[in-house]
Amino acid sequence: MKLSQLQSVVGGEIYGGDTEFNGAAYDSRDAFPGCLFVCLQGERTDGHNYINSAAEKGAVAAICTHKTESRIPYIVVENSLKAFQEAARIYAEAIRIPKVAVTGSVGKTTTKEFIAAVLSQGFEIYKTEGNKNSTIGLPATILNMPKTSTACVFEMGMSGFGEISSLSRIVCPDIAVISNIGFSHIEFLGSRENIMKAKLEILDGMDENGILIMNGDDELLSKIDSGSIKQHVIYYGIGNRNAEFRAEDILGADGFCRFFAETPNGVIEAKIPTEGVHNVYNALSAIAVGQCLGLDNEQIKNGLLKFKNAPLRQNIYEMNSMTVIEDCYNASPDSVVAAVNVLRTKNGRKIAVLGDMLELGSHSEELHEMTGEMVHGADILIAFGDFAESYKKGAVKAGLNSADIFTCKNTVEASDILRSIARKGDVILFKASRGMHAEEIIENLKK
Repeated sequence: MKLSQLQSVVGGEIYGGDTEFNGAAYDSRDAFPGCLFVCLQGERTDGHNYINSAAEKGAVAAICTHKTESRIPYIVVENSLKAFQEAARIYAEAIRIPKVAVTGSVGKTTTKEFIAAVLSQGFEIYKTEGNKNSTIGLPATILNMPKTSTACVFEMGMSGFGEISSLSRIVCPDIAVISNIGFSHIEFLGSRENIMKAKLEILDGMDENGILIMNGDDELLSKIDSGSIKQHVIYYGIGNRNAEFRAEDILGADGFCRFFAETPNGVIEAKIPTEGVHNVYNALSAIAVGQCLGLDNEQIKNGLLKFKNAPLRQNIYEMNSMTVIEDCYNASPDSVVAAVNVLRTKNGRKIAVLGDMLELGSHSEELHEMTGEMVHGADILIAFGDFAESYKKGAVKAGLNSADIFTCKNTVEASDILRSIARKGDVILFKASRGMHAEEIIENLKK
């Protein structure tokens, strides 16, 4: 794309001459040869101060909100973020390949990875990397898509109303997947019903030929009147007999889950290289997407086996003769319960190391206590953070002996307790919101 092409849509004034760019970066440390550098103004820093640093790394053009000292051509616009998003929208609109968007309260990234693994059997796949699923991260993801891509999978995150709508209008997805409606971001949205409303904004960028795929076992999603949605609605599930895609005879062992997937195109004898019923749901959504895009059952089966989870998300491995379930990228009541359910299936003394779940607002005490009630099956609970006592209160209600519950203020205290009680043969689950840094406890245990 050229700066002049962007100018024709967003207006503004070009300084330093017109030029062509390929890809984009909004952090000067991530700039690369030929890219567009987007100067964003944040609370702590101003991207305009780093325009020449980006140029040193190879940036050839920039988006700014005012005139600045620059070694490269740039366009001055009223709002650099909106111009950035518009550039992404222009590129996404020009791409004539299948576009899949994924959102939900829990499991967005894992669902995205399952879908990408399945679609890789028939397409050259491009997908959201890391946590670039925001109104800033997604435009960069789109603009950095290789021309060789033949299908793409984008993850969409949010913290309030309007964000998913904005992302959907940039991508204009052909297929949208909503994994579930939980408690994440209830601090900002007030209720699960409002969370669902915000997630359904994913439809805003879709035309009536689009397909919406949803979890038919979710308490709220299953009650949506599909007649009120102009797109074609498909449900997947385990308990919902009306779901078009269903899992039967689920068996988990040795790091795998096996199940039979009943689909409109016949039964798939599926096997996925991860454990937990929650991952069966994620795999079902990928099966549905695969069939919607024309893959046959053998391709889908092979794709499921190629699934590999993102870092810090349910990675199970042996360490010092103990089994570690590392799942500390993020946490909500639903995801903690799912992780504990995996812990429960393991042989050995079971230790749950749980940190605070963030962004629950005024519901925090209540939801930590409720989650604590679901840790039955664990032999020992180590809870750390501001709501450790709430976890404990719930765990005691669930029947866990108070002598087997340890509450701590931080990861240092939790590390000390875990080191003093851990022994060979233990199975240890680590689960907390990202801001709690539960991975530090794992590193301390390794040392």
